[in-house]
Amino acid sequence: MDYPILLFDIDNTLLDTHANEKNALIKLCAQRQFPLTAAGIDYYHALNERLWNQFERQEITRQTLLDHRFQLFFAHFGVAVDGPATQDQFGTFFHREFQLVPHAEVLLKQLAAHHQLCIISNGTKAKQTAQMHGANLDHYFEHVFLSEDLGYRKPDPRFFDDIRQTLPNATDRQMLVIGDSLTADIAGANQSHLDSVWFNPTRLPNQTAYVPTYEIQDLLEITTLLQ
Repeated sequence: MDYPILLFDIDNTLLDTHANEKNALIKLCAQRQFPLTAAGIDYYHALNERLWNQFERQEITRQTLLDHRFQLFFAHFGVAVDGPATQDQFGTFFHREFQLVPHAEVLLKQLAAHHQLCIISNGTKAKQTAQMHGANLDHYFEHVFLSEDLGYRKPDPRFFDDIRQTLPNATDRQMLVIGDSLTADIAGANQSHLDSVWFNPTRLPNQTAYVPTYEIQDLLEITTLLQ
């Protein structure tokens, strides 16, 4: 089925955020002369995912997440740091990491000619703007919908209500949500009565109540869905 309007998540859907975070974390720890191990990287990813899940559930604010993320990370290893200052240092490295998910740019080139592409993201505006520009992807998108701008975060239906107001001539059947997060992208689509694609490259089991319309392991599978 064709969908004229495609709503893309960014992190771990188009940008390989796990790889970009890892690279930035390595540089941060090298600057601070902290001995980062593979286990430390795994701990950071787990901690970060937990904090972003709390943010999605509106249990913490974005600023709380950013201010305390590295306090919590380094405290786990017995090191005290200034959370906001360390976040700023990390951001300097992170914003310069632009690694893409395989086939992301090829897909966007194919889709941009016949579809209206939009970004939907809970990520910070500074980070998303820098990385999308650095990866040379920003020109593919007609609209960028960020929770920081809208005042609502995925999966809140009000996030998608604001999209409808920006695209008043679009019907729900014309829009397709594409993302890797069951609890943000697919949950938001379900609650807003929009079709969705769960990008699941590692074939994780779905242990939630949220049901995607489609599931893919490779971004290029989207072209087949749209035929």
